[in-house]
Parts: sequence; structure tokens; C-alpha cells
Amino acid sequence: MKKMFLLVLLVVGCVYQGFAQDIDPLAVGVFLAGKGSTNLSKVPSVAKNQTAIENGFVITPLSDFGITGYIPLSQRKNMGVLVDIGLTSYTYSQKPTTDATDDNTIKHKFNYLTIGPSFTASYITFGFNLGLPMGVTRKNGSGTEVSTIDNFPVLDDSGSATVVYSDVKDNLQPILEIRVGAMIPVVKTSMGRLNVFANVGYMMSTMIKSEHYKLSSLKDTSPSLFSASIGVNFLLGLEKPETE
Repeated sequence: MKKMFLLVLLVVGCVYQGFAQDIDPLAVGVFLAGKGSTNLSKVPSVAKNQTAIENGFVITPLSDFGITGYIPLSQRKNMGVLVDIGLTSYTYSQKPTTDATDDNTIKHKFNYLTIGPSFTASYITFGFNLGLPMGVTRKNGSGTEVSTIDNFPVLDDSGSATVVYSDVKDNLQPILEIRVGAMIPVVKTSMGRLNVFANVGYMMSTMIKSEHYKLSSLKDTSPSLFSASIGVNFLLGLEKPETE
């Protein structure tokens, strides 16, 4: 019985060593990702006999890139804080529900400088993304740039309709996005590690200030997006990896 117990301990020890993993050290590197996103906010209502508008999902093959860093929080498990700093874009489309063409399909693209800290453990990541607006463009389905200036027919004191103009570029605001995802190592070397990651994001804020909308009924149409991204990062180790 004693010999059997020792044999079991030996087997368990061998299995444990076989599954032992390197603990990811402090590291810094770069990331690159593509993204698909869509607007979850309401679309402007239309008058009777006018064609309704719908939001669409748009995939951008290269939407996010920048630098990334990893700070370990444990000496026994792969738990840490991941911080991304980079340029990020979000795109969605709007088109008529009927008779949609390239000319009347408009793609809205918003660009941000983002800071995205997240907690990572056992390949799962959870965090948020704070974005500072860098610009916005609108293009039709043919790729021709269209105006970012919206017009609003506002009634004056006499009851006459006066057209008021407002440029989206002048009314962008910071965004806050909650992100959940996974990061899986593909290659690990003594120099660093290559990871594949995926995230889904949900904006807790809108992208355009309410001051832009000269009609109160349109304030609920300020875009707030859902997104899904996939990408890669390479982290250059700044310390020698420890083994669990």
C-alpha cells in the first residue's frame, strides 16, 4: 500500500509538471484588430408616406491599432491587467428599408484615441474602453464623401419653419464602452508571446452631444454602438517568465 501511494504521488507530480505553464511576465507590445459594429439607437422617425430608415452592421478589416502592455498580478496564475492605447474607429450604416442603393446608403465612421484597461484571467478579459473623439466622416455606398452637416426645420415664434444647420464634427463627445472577451496565446518564446484576441463591446454613452440636435425629438437618435472585434497582439517580455 505504501508503494502504491508513492507511485500515485509520482504520477500526480509528473502530470502536474506536464501541465505546468509559464507565468506571463511584465510585457509591452503592439496590437492590430478588425471590427464589425452597428448602431443600437433609434432611427429618426419619418412622416407618413416617406420611406423608413434602418441601421446596418458594417465590418472594417483594419479598425484598431496601437500599443499594449501587460502587468501581472499573480506569481502563481496568469492573472493581470492589460492596457491598450491606440486609434480606434467605429462604423455603422443607414439606408432606406426599401429601394436602397449605393447613393442613399450612408456609412458613418467615428475615429477615437482610446485607452482600454482590462483584467485578464484564464484567457478571459473584462474591462472598458474610453475614447476621445478624433473625427468623423460620412460616405455613401460608392465611397463618395458626403456632408456631416445636418439640417433641422425649427419653428420660430411666428410659426414659420426655419432651417437650422449643425455639424456633427463640432459636437462629438467622449465615449465609454464596456468590453468582454478572450485572449489566447498562439506562440510563446523567450522573447515574448503572440496572442489572438476577441472582444465584444457595448457603449454606455452616445457619440454625439445632445446640443447637435435642434429638435428634442431627435436626441434619442444619437448613435450608441455594439461592436465585435478580433485581432492579434505581440507582447515583448520585460522579465524572465516564471513557471507555475
